[in-house]
Order: sequence, then C-alpha cells, then structure tokens
Amino acid sequence: MKVLIVSPMFPPQGWGAEISTMLECKELVENNVKVVLVTNNHVSIKPYQKWTRKLKIYRLPMPFISFIYPRYKPFGEFGYWIFQEGSWEHIYKIAVKEHVDLIHVEHAYIGFREEPNIPIALTIRDYWPICVYRTLFKNTNCCAYKSFIWGFPCRKRIYLEYGLAKLPHLFYNIYFTPLLHLLCRKVHSLVKRKFQKVDRFIAISNFIKDVLSRKLRIAREKIEVIYPPLPEMPYVHRISSPSEVTFTYIGALEAHKGVMNLLRAFHLAVKNNKSIKLLIYGEGALYPRIREYISANRLTDKIEVLGRVSYKDLHRVYERTDVVVVPSLWPEPFGRVSAEALLAGRPVLINPVGGLKEQVIDGLTGFHANCYNIKAFARKIIEISSMPRAILHEMGLKAREHILTNFERRKRIERLIKIYESLR
Repeated sequence: MKVLIVSPMFPPQGWGAEISTMLECKELVENNVKVVLVTNNHVSIKPYQKWTRKLKIYRLPMPFISFIYPRYKPFGEFGYWIFQEGSWEHIYKIAVKEHVDLIHVEHAYIGFREEPNIPIALTIRDYWPICVYRTLFKNTNCCAYKSFIWGFPCRKRIYLEYGLAKLPHLFYNIYFTPLLHLLCRKVHSLVKRKFQKVDRFIAISNFIKDVLSRKLRIAREKIEVIYPPLPEMPYVHRISSPSEVTFTYIGALEAHKGVMNLLRAFHLAVKNNKSIKLLIYGEGALYPRIREYISANRLTDKIEVLGRVSYKDLHRVYERTDVVVVPSLWPEPFGRVSAEALLAGRPVLINPVGGLKEQVIDGLTGFHANCYNIKAFARKIIEISSMPRAILHEMGLKAREHILTNFERRKRIERLIKIYESLR
C-alpha cells in the first residue's frame, strides 16, 4: 500500500499537529506502508534520518497550507481557505506520479478538486471546519454566526486578555464585524461543499466527532475516531523530592490556553500554602504580561518562566514535576500535553472540557477543576498540594497504566491501516 500524506512543518517545530503527523508517518513505515510526504517546510531532517530514509519527501512552496500567512495579512484567516486550491494541483500531480492508493491530508485543508480514482482521507484536529478562528469557546457553537456588530465575542475575550498589544486587532474585529460575519458564512459554505469530496474523516477525539456530526451533519459512520499517536516513552522518575509540590505548565503562552487564569489561581493558592511551586514552559504573545504579573506580585521565588522546551528534552521537565496542569479555556480537541504527561507517569490537573475529559479520570489519573473560576481553581491547587507525595506518585503510576491500556499504539495503527484498506 502506498499513501500520500499532506502536512506542513515537517519535521515538526513543536506544534502538536505536526508532531502527530511525524509519529504517524513513523508508525506507518514501520508497518510496511509506503509513505510519500508532501510538506512546505525546509527544515533539516537530520535528527530523524534513522527512519525518514523510508519516506519519499516532496517540499513544495505552498503558502496556503501554512498558518503563517493569515497572521500577518488583513482578512488572511479567510484568504487562507479561499486560495487553497492553488496547492491541490501540485499535490495531485505528485499523487499520480507516485501511483498512490489514497491521499491522507493531516492538516486544515479544503483545496480538493474533483479528481477520479484517488480516495481522500482527512484528519480533523480542531474546530476549523466550524469556527474560522479554531477556538469554539462555546463548546459546540461558533459565535461568529450570531454576531453582526460590535465584534465576535471570542475575539474580544482573547484580545482584552492581551491588553494594549492586541488593541489594533480588537478594533479590526469590531470595525469590520459585518464583513467578517459574511466571510465566515462564505467559508462555512465552502467547507461543507468541499467536504463532499472527502471519502473518510478521522477525528482525534469523540468530542470532535460529535461536534462535526452535529454542526456539519456529516454521517457518523463516515467519521472514525483515532486518537493521535503517542511516542514510546518510559516512566520518568522524579529526580528529587523537595518540600515543595511542583506544578508545571507546558504549552503556548496564549489566552485560550488559560495560562493567565493559572497564574491568578496559583497566586491565591500560594497565600494559603507556601510549599508550592509553578514552572511555566512555553512561548507566546502573553510572555511579557506573565513576566510583569510575576514581578508585580513578588512571585519570582515561586514561579519560574523557562521558555520553550524542545520535544526531546521533555523528560527533564517531568523530572522536576509532581503535577502537570492543562488549564485550557477552549475545549481542547485532544490535548497532547496531557496525554504525554500521563504517559510519563504524572497526574494531570485539567479543565474538563473537550477531548481532555477522554484522558483524565478525576481522582484516579488526575484531577478536574473549574479553571474559569479563579477561586475554585485555587482551591483545587491547595487541595492537591496538601496530598501526601506517595498518593501523587501512586496516581502517576495509574495514569501511565491507563494511557498504555486505552491508547495502545499497535491497535491504533492497525485501525488506521484498516481504514486505508477500506478506501482502496
């Protein structure tokens, strides 16, 4: 069997979707599936040469399969979708040249044209088919289709969190609301039409499947749920047992990730319990505000902001960690940070929304907390920090056992190959 996979950013630069594609390609070639990869990234693959030799990689200049473009252009979030067809010609020519059995698109993409004899599978990793801004704060409803004036609620909520840095974006959203509203409807109609050319959808969580089937009326039997691939990772031992219980955040320093709510809740919690510490790994637009908040509230001895961590160095993060925190305010489609922390043997504190609920069992493999409510969030941090270290350790072992049992790698790739075979 021969499959053409479309994905930007290969090798991955730290984002979950690209990491998932890399791991999936690796598992496919290990299971004797021939993989042709089409990407628009030109980063060296030397760190991955042991197995990428089995891939045939085409690197094409396809600006409209990368989200770099819309961040810097007015109305770019809409132009991204409208102009994607230009890249499909390149993709299809490669598919014909390589005599592939199917095309598997592992990215937010609708550039499909009517082409005979090549089935298309599409993995959907977030809410882009429904919400052009991909956040879907209302869990199942996109606010863009309800607001015709004064800006979209989700955008205002995010931009206000950033402060002055995002003031131009706020004005843009408010001033052009009627036009943005119409463009949202145009993109939504385009997505529904283009989806008719897709033979099989792959959702990365049951939550994503439910949202897609309800909001786009896609037949449920046409959507398969296959969780993202996880790396082979051993249990990571805590290198020391300080008196402080260490909570760790790993991820983008962006408003929808809930990192500011985590800061505020931790600030309240540390007033009650001085024996806690917070490590923050990541980068993003909120970095200056986070540093400012820590300094203004004299929390420098309790909170460390350590920048972006490379994927291969994650084990060092877990060595310093008792509990990983995923306080996302949007419904995480899956939550790679959470899954990998469980795999490393760390209990995870989550906001139980979206796909995160499918990973973390409250009180067994981690904890649920209302991360929208700062006081409730702080109380949960205090409660966890008061637990004996032995209980947290035992919970981490159960977390790893749970993820190994319910997210088993072999069964996962066998299911994916079975889908491929059904489309041939």
